[in-house]
Amino acid sequence: MCSQNISFFATDEFYSGVLHVLTSIELPIHLFGAYIIVAKTPRKMRTVKASMLALHCIGAFVDFYLSFIAIPVLTLPVCSGYPLGFSLVLGIPTDVQVYLGISFVGVIAVTILLFFEDRHHRLINSNISNGARNWKRVLYSIIHYIISVTFIAPGYMNIPDQLQGRATVQQEIPCIPKDVINRPGYFVLSIVNTIPCLCLIFMFSLIIPQALYFVLSIFWYLYHTVSKSQVTNRLQKQFFFALCIQVFIPIFVLSFPVLYIVLAIWFNYYNQAATNFALFGIALHGILSTLTMLFVHTPYREATFQIFHVSTKRTANGSQQIWRTTVGTQAQQSIW
Repeated sequence: MCSQNISFFATDEFYSGVLHVLTSIELPIHLFGAYIIVAKTPRKMRTVKASMLALHCIGAFVDFYLSFIAIPVLTLPVCSGYPLGFSLVLGIPTDVQVYLGISFVGVIAVTILLFFEDRHHRLINSNISNGARNWKRVLYSIIHYIISVTFIAPGYMNIPDQLQGRATVQQEIPCIPKDVINRPGYFVLSIVNTIPCLCLIFMFSLIIPQALYFVLSIFWYLYHTVSKSQVTNRLQKQFFFALCIQVFIPIFVLSFPVLYIVLAIWFNYYNQAATNFALFGIALHGILSTLTMLFVHTPYREATFQIFHVSTKRTANGSQQIWRTTVGTQAQQSIW
């Protein structure tokens, strides 16, 4: 099924232009976010500094890859497309770019998983930490990162002849402009989407249940464990909620373009303008994650407001109206 309406939004000029503008906006924001984490993370949050910086840097790099280096154009519903980014100047083969792009999705998913695994370990298992357990955690991380960069490999075991693949794309999408499939770097990963889809299903079936386990375990621990200090327990809850907001708001927004891509493949629907907007939404993931991080964590928010000379509005009892992750002066020691 095709959309016969070929609009300006479906053109390469519009698509690449918007992503270039996005790059110019997101790059300083990501650099500022990294600076805030490195320079403004208080001592009481030092145990999460490394994991937050890793999550931020990986998300920022994937943003930069999608909006500047690769600028991938997908011609759904077939697993095919071509790049418009700086990779053309560098001469990076399109199949390599596709492999890297899909692998980066897996790396982000694993980093989010390990982010919550680290919180789970520090809150629940920190008292029984030992050398053997630490080695198991290191091995756990290594195995998951290896999977994240190899899970798409089966999809590369049956790459079609590219001339035959382009002919098949023309048959599957009869309304696709002929000049599109002749663009430099046009690459057909698979004529049948089954294997790539199964690879993605495997990856997310591996990550999502584990992430839910860690999140729910932390939630259960915080609400069913008697803490020696009510202040400590309250701060841990607030900080955990802030972390969840930081991670899940971008994921929630990301779910809409991903849902469109899934439905376009499922219903064999071609609409280049809609696909371009879906990719815009995916490219916004990192910048949205950075802005959410700066907003929900009080030390980062206050540092940002101080740098930009913005005063925060307070309620009658003196507390900030924005979500708080720290309260008062009783939390000077590391509790996270």
